[in-house]
Amino acid sequence: MAEESEKKDFGPRKRLTKPQAVSAMVVGGAMIVIPWWFVSAEQGSALQMVKVAVGLAGFVILCLGAYYRP
Repeated sequence: MAEESEKKDFGPRKRLTKPQAVSAMVVGGAMIVIPWWFVSAEQGSALQMVKVAVGLAGFVILCLGAYYRP
């Protein structure tokens, strides 16, 4: 029982510094927003698929920055 109460350390073992985490979240957010504002593409085109891929990568980076924040 004593061992279970000591293992309440949730989250990752390695953390980013605060500036690194904020930078990762800002870059991820920019990767989501910028392609949709400044690049127009026809529905179903290869460019639209690239925009979606960049947006998904941005979302993953944003989430990783939030997860590894101090």
